[in-house]
Amino acid sequence: MAIGVNASAGFLRSYSRSWQLGWRSALMLSALLGALQAPVQANETETRHAMAAMAAFAECKIMHAGYSRDRAQNILKTWIKNKGLEQQAEWLQSPQAIRVVALTSEAMNKSCNDFDQNSPQFIPAMKAIDAI
Repeated sequence: MAIGVNASAGFLRSYSRSWQLGWRSALMLSALLGALQAPVQANETETRHAMAAMAAFAECKIMHAGYSRDRAQNILKTWIKNKGLEQQAEWLQSPQAIRVVALTSEAMNKSCNDFDQNSPQFIPAMKAIDAI
C-alpha cells in the first residue's frame, strides 16, 4: 500500500481566511495525534481526511524521524485495520491522495505533530485537503 511519494501567515489576506486555515490545521493536528477517529458512520470526505492525515504522519516520520518505509506502512496498515477502513484504503493510491499526503507531510514540522506554517507547502496542503 503506497502512503505517498517521497506560507507563511503573511500570504493570508483576511482574518477569516487565517482563522479557517488555523481551524483546519487544528483539525488535521488532532487527526495526526490520533484524537480524531473516523466515526462509525463517517462520510467519505471525513474518512479520506482521516486516512490522509495518518498517511501524512507516517510519511513525515520517514522524512524526519528515520522510520523505514516498512515501519511507516505498518503504522498506516494497523490504523486502517483498527478503524475497519480496509475497503476505503484503496483511495490512498489515487493521484489525489498521493498529492495530499505529499503536500501535507512536507508541510509538517520536524516532530510530525503540527504544521510548519512557514513551509512553502502549507497553503498548497490546506487547499489540497479542502479539495478532498
